[in-house]
Amino acid sequence: MLKEYPCNLCGSKDNVVIYPSTALEGCMCVGSMACTNEGHGEHYQIVRCRRCGLIFSSPRPDDIELEAAYQSVRDDIYAQQLEGRVRTFDRNLDNLARFCAGGKLMDVGCALGVFLSRALRRGWNVRGIEPSLWCVEKSKELFNVAVEQGTYKDLLRSPGMFDVITLWDVLEHISDPTDALKACNMALRVGGVLAFSTVDAGSLYARVLGQRWPWLMKMHIHYFDRKTIHAYLCKAGFDVLEIRNYRHTISLEYLEYKLKAVNVILYGVMGLLRKMPFMADVFVTVAMGDFMEVYARKLVDAQPK
Repeated sequence: MLKEYPCNLCGSKDNVVIYPSTALEGCMCVGSMACTNEGHGEHYQIVRCRRCGLIFSSPRPDDIELEAAYQSVRDDIYAQQLEGRVRTFDRNLDNLARFCAGGKLMDVGCALGVFLSRALRRGWNVRGIEPSLWCVEKSKELFNVAVEQGTYKDLLRSPGMFDVITLWDVLEHISDPTDALKACNMALRVGGVLAFSTVDAGSLYARVLGQRWPWLMKMHIHYFDRKTIHAYLCKAGFDVLEIRNYRHTISLEYLEYKLKAVNVILYGVMGLLRKMPFMADVFVTVAMGDFMEVYARKLVDAQPK
């Protein structure tokens, strides 16, 4: 059964449908929750709040079903494409260093622990939280980093402990971003830094493509823009330091895999390119402007809901 949800940002129940559901089934199946899944264009009904403009999926599966699906996720393709993540996260760490030089870092939704392993190399004291049991075990096998099975709610057990909390491509998957950001606030020291990436539904690329925008997916619940992200962070006790376009670095092999579900013509062209010997180990940086990288500083303790 799908459940109607009010706007998570302002609480309003007054919304307008902007994209009808294309979901082939109502349940939140485990395969559709993997980071690398091919379900581009398959999504629940997407609405826009008439009061604050937040875009989100409603109706959708409830939070219990969502959490159970994430606990069961495994993502073998992610595990095969680690080099692109390394290059992306090294760039993130360069950007983060402008706002915080080091200390205790928590990565929420850390997947296989790639970001943690790169931060550890730079001297950070790192920990991670990840709902997927498979990812937790794989992170220990690959990188031997400190990762616990759980969700952002576990941050409430560590008030004021961290200098930095990161959420890379996580916030759009969370049913209650307000609660998540307040939990991050409570776990940060005053002056600590929150860093994350997420979709930007207000970008030119997303607006031009409309319902053909590939990041309309079942696993994405909230579709932020820069205005709503500002509002969320202010509500959670943060001062926005910077919002910039986010860049993902990926292999041509992975780009070809993604294009298969997004654009059959480009997929065919990429298949031909990949047959050329000198293209075997090429990586590309993708920056269409429809993902944003956000840095914010904790000003005050967030107020409970």
